[in-house]
Amino acid sequence: MTDTAAAPSPARTAAALAAAASSITLIASACSPSPSHADTDIATSATVLRVVDGDTADVVDDTRGRLRIRIIGVDSPEVHKPGYSVGCWGPQASEFARATLTGQRVAIVTDPSQDAHDRYGRTYLH
Repeated sequence: MTDTAAAPSPARTAAALAAAASSITLIASACSPSPSHADTDIATSATVLRVVDGDTADVVDDTRGRLRIRIIGVDSPEVHKPGYSVGCWGPQASEFARATLTGQRVAIVTDPSQDAHDRYGRTYLH
């Protein structure tokens, strides 16, 4: 007896994508600070100019000028790494970040437990 796997039906594929999207939304919601936990004393100090991918953005900071930042706590699949294929859900993560962050005023905060820059020269910030 041979075991051959049939391709999933379009309905099953759509259901799996919907479940994955719901999971991503729940995870994002669970990771967002609630108002009772957010530090409300931090003023916005930068504007997001461009989202490079799901975890990297170009910002213009009011005092430091233009920075390419790596957003600490977010690990998005690769979409622009030379020599590598596009990671699963990478384009969707990038589009979500682009739609959510582009043009927004944000507070950028360093993390004393992290280096100032990563190996690609991006500034590590929250």
